[in-house]
Amino acid sequence: MSDGVLDGRFDIAVQRLPSRDARLATRPWWNQPLALFLPSAHPLAHAPDPAPLTALGRIPLVLWPRESSPHSHDEILALCDQAGVTPRIGARARSVQTVLALVAAGFGGAVMPDSHRALRRIGVAARPLTGTNTTLYLVWRADDTDPLVHRFKDTLAALTSRPCPTDHGPPAR
Repeated sequence: MSDGVLDGRFDIAVQRLPSRDARLATRPWWNQPLALFLPSAHPLAHAPDPAPLTALGRIPLVLWPRESSPHSHDEILALCDQAGVTPRIGARARSVQTVLALVAAGFGGAVMPDSHRALRRIGVAARPLTGTNTTLYLVWRADDTDPLVHRFKDTLAALTSRPCPTDHGPPAR
C-alpha cells in the first residue's frame, strides 16, 4: 500500500505495519484483537470463552505464505511460539476469501483480525484469541499539505471505537 501512496495512486492507505520510508508519515489507527476462525463443526468453534493460544497447537492452520504477507505469517508463528506449540500447516492462501473458504472446507483454522468476522462466511465460526492484538496504520506522504487528506485521517480516527491518536512522522535515521 505504501507504494501506491508514494506513486500517487492513493492519498492515504491502511496497512498492517507502519512505514519505514522517510517520505511517508504514519499514524496508528485501530487496535483490534485477533480471532481464531474455525470450521463451524469444530469442537472449539462455539465455546463461550475466548480461545486460548494453546488452541493453535490443536488444529492445522491455514497460513498466509511468508512471501506474500511476512508480517501476518510471522505474527501467527510468534503466537504459536508464545503458546509453546508447534504449528501444523493445513494449507496456505493469499487472500482472506480463500483463507475463509479453506477453513469452511475443514483444512484448518486461521488467525486473522477480529474485524474479518464481518465477512460472515457460511461454515466458519470465529472466537476471540486470548491476549492478542493487532494494529492497523494510516500512511500518507509526509509532505502532503492537502487539507482533505488530513481531515480524512482525523475523521477516520474519530469514527473508530479504539483510535490511536498519536501521529508518527518519518522514522529517525
